[in-house]
Amino acid sequence: MDLVADIGATNARFQCLEKDQLVGDVVTLPTVDFADGADLLRHAAEVLGQKRFDAALLGIAGPIALGGDHMEVTNTGLQIGQQSAASVLGCTPYLVNDFFALAHGVPHFSAFEQMGGGAVLPLTKAVLGPGTGLGMATLVPLASHADPQAWQILASEGGHADLAPGSHLEVELWGRLATSHSPVCWETVLSGRGLGNLYEAMSAVWGVPAKDLTPGEILSLGDNMQDPVCHQTLETFCALLGSAAGNLALIVGATGGVYLAGGILPRMLDFVRSSPLRRRFEERGDLSAYVQQIPLLVVTEPEPGILGAAHCLRALSK
Repeated sequence: MDLVADIGATNARFQCLEKDQLVGDVVTLPTVDFADGADLLRHAAEVLGQKRFDAALLGIAGPIALGGDHMEVTNTGLQIGQQSAASVLGCTPYLVNDFFALAHGVPHFSAFEQMGGGAVLPLTKAVLGPGTGLGMATLVPLASHADPQAWQILASEGGHADLAPGSHLEVELWGRLATSHSPVCWETVLSGRGLGNLYEAMSAVWGVPAKDLTPGEILSLGDNMQDPVCHQTLETFCALLGSAAGNLALIVGATGGVYLAGGILPRMLDFVRSSPLRRRFEERGDLSAYVQQIPLLVVTEPEPGILGAAHCLRALSK
């Protein structure tokens, strides 16, 4: 029996893998409940009813340390070491960036909604996703490989690149954000935590006091038009996400499509359809025509991180 995991700053998800097939239920644990990575893995193994695993892959939100023997979950301080994990799991696990793992699943995803663009072709693809943070990765087809579905996956920490405002409102918002965040990066606004940051900045620009709202409440109040500040926060969130996705498409030449994953977008899919997302994705000046042909797809797989981790383990085990 093998183990795959998708470990983020909010939740850690685990599932068993047998003969390349996911089996049993996904076990979800609150990451913040654990101060030690080994304790998290030990509890997951107990809930799954397994004492030892033949192989394991842990997709972890954060950059892999030089040498690849330990990782820290971004925004938590939670450390996961390869040696201590091996003592719990009975095997030495692969430690990889969570979006590096998720990207392995992109060619196999069957649940997604296309937001414009042309046909989805087996060309270079990019994936990014606002969740607890903002993950990014690139898939490059290996044309010389015997397997036509073989891909080279390139991990990225592009969510921490500097944010570029694209309107007068966004310049004002950037100014507000810069007073409490340095630098102001894409993840500062394009994440669950970032949605709260964006709402607070929007409230300041509007000149109204910010309410004490969770990201879920901002989504609900904005989506239902119950609060105008929340509504414009969501509009701006989608606009900025479109800009980030368009930038990534140009940087890596993602003519095979840009996939939007993460836990936020599936919860606001109706809103996204009529939002500025696609328009801002295509606003590329002289290269607008180039980007107009690129498919933009919202991933609606229930557990894309787990599915990607399963395919990643299969690829690394070959």
